[in-house]
Amino acid sequence: MAKQPKFTSSMRMIILHGKEPFLMSRYTCDLEKALEAEFGEIDQVCFDGESIDLASVLDEVRTFDLLMRHKLVIVDHADAFLASKGSDTKQTRKAMERYAESPVSSATLLLRATTWRPGKLDKAVAKIGLVYKLQNYNETDTMRWCVARCEKEYGCVLHSQGAQLLVQRIGLSLTRLDSELGKLSAKVAPETTIEKSDVVEMVGLSREEQAWEIQSILLTGNEKASLTKLGELLDISKQPRELLMWSVVDLTRRLSAASTMFDNGQSSGDIRKTLKLFGDGGNRMLSVAKQKTSKQLAELFTEAVAVDARTRSGTLDGRRGLEALSLRVCRGIR
Repeated sequence: MAKQPKFTSSMRMIILHGKEPFLMSRYTCDLEKALEAEFGEIDQVCFDGESIDLASVLDEVRTFDLLMRHKLVIVDHADAFLASKGSDTKQTRKAMERYAESPVSSATLLLRATTWRPGKLDKAVAKIGLVYKLQNYNETDTMRWCVARCEKEYGCVLHSQGAQLLVQRIGLSLTRLDSELGKLSAKVAPETTIEKSDVVEMVGLSREEQAWEIQSILLTGNEKASLTKLGELLDISKQPRELLMWSVVDLTRRLSAASTMFDNGQSSGDIRKTLKLFGDGGNRMLSVAKQKTSKQLAELFTEAVAVDARTRSGTLDGRRGLEALSLRVCRGIR
């Protein structure tokens, strides 16, 4: 993971850009603390860069606070703020470059943006402050972040398997993950260890995992159980019909592909790796692919695609299409 930014009270202009709102908020708080340590209570003013004009921002920065407090002026959506203004498309950016060359000592200007186009302004800001791009965490980085965050913020030890499951179920949003870490730490208190079992108990299945549940039921060939599970996912879990349809179609696609690969002499191990077939569900898929001919499963896949197309076009009701396709798959793989 990339190093965290270090803020000092001497910084007069800072650019933070990236797509992780949790880090954006956290680093802004770190900047506030650095300024408060030097100046005491500060005055914070925040503008929306999509609607504020250049003159208003510069006026705010250059105007002394009535209580003589140091100012932190924040411009969100700074990329939009620096975009075309008036007849001169570079007017605002050039004005900011000039300000960076001679900033006021009584204020710190923070530009925040999700997207950023580097230019001369970056070099000017770097001389008097900081330009920092928020990290894009991959799954491994996010798991490490969860472990570290849990220990530092909540005083708990999160086991690696628990961190892995948490990321699998929640995704890479640090904001959502931090919320779940808070709940988990409260759940285990007064203990300070969070096990995988705690994550299983407290963190529900993701919407995609719930949608995948229909595949395991369909692979049993049990029509009644499949329709019951489909009803639960639609009516209780409120799963989107489109996601469930995709899951059923994907099941037929992988069954067809596995059967064809067997015909071509590929091993079960190669097929597992290529089609990402894991656990008992993967075993069942391979078993069905061996029992049925590639022609039968290719026809099943073709029918599934056709039903999906009809529901998308509106010629077939989405729920009825899912029910009919589920029954067809059960009969086709029994």
